[in-house]
Amino acid sequence: MKKYLVIFILLFLTAVMLSPSVLADQIELQNGQRLRGKVQNSSLTLQTSYAELNLQSQYINKIDRANGSFVVRASANNRFSGQLLSDIIFLADGGERSFSASEINSVDFSNSNAFNDNTQISVSLRNGDFFSASTVEKSISVNTSLGSLNISYNNINTIEYQGGEDIYLIRRNNASDIEANLSGKKIIVWPAAAEIVELEFVYVSEINFE
Repeated sequence: MKKYLVIFILLFLTAVMLSPSVLADQIELQNGQRLRGKVQNSSLTLQTSYAELNLQSQYINKIDRANGSFVVRASANNRFSGQLLSDIIFLADGGERSFSASEINSVDFSNSNAFNDNTQISVSLRNGDFFSASTVEKSISVNTSLGSLNISYNNINTIEYQGGEDIYLIRRNNASDIEANLSGKKIIVWPAAAEIVELEFVYVSEINFE
């Protein structure tokens, strides 16, 4: 009897966990109202301090309001912060509703895909944002005390901002480290959850090359 009871409980819990209400996306509004349903947006536009990003909804875990702006958390601990420019189109109770950024407090996504591509580098920014990406170009030209050098990304381990000296330390795989002034320099990246953007080094804290 106990065996059947345990099986029944397990089946019941499985059914509850897989029910539409549990698997549904959730949105919480500024007025305290909460809805369960499905986000209809295939992508969302976020204006960050360093670029305007079109983030693919399939990779997003959660959106939270924070100090007047929004924090978007995606797969693999990717984090983006800024102003949400897109309305959220939300399907609930058989009907679609549109919510502007000013109405939204948070959005929870019931399902989020893992990144399969664009994970060549990991980028940490000075504002706390972090994302996986790939480089579009193959090398970078830098100015050093020894003159101008062109360094292949394949030969770079990390690029780290040295705040006290306001320079960048480029750690290479098969050569000595280089200190360089990257003022005005950009790196073109393709974030795993977004479209290709030009990223100025003035926003970069550290880039790790896989």
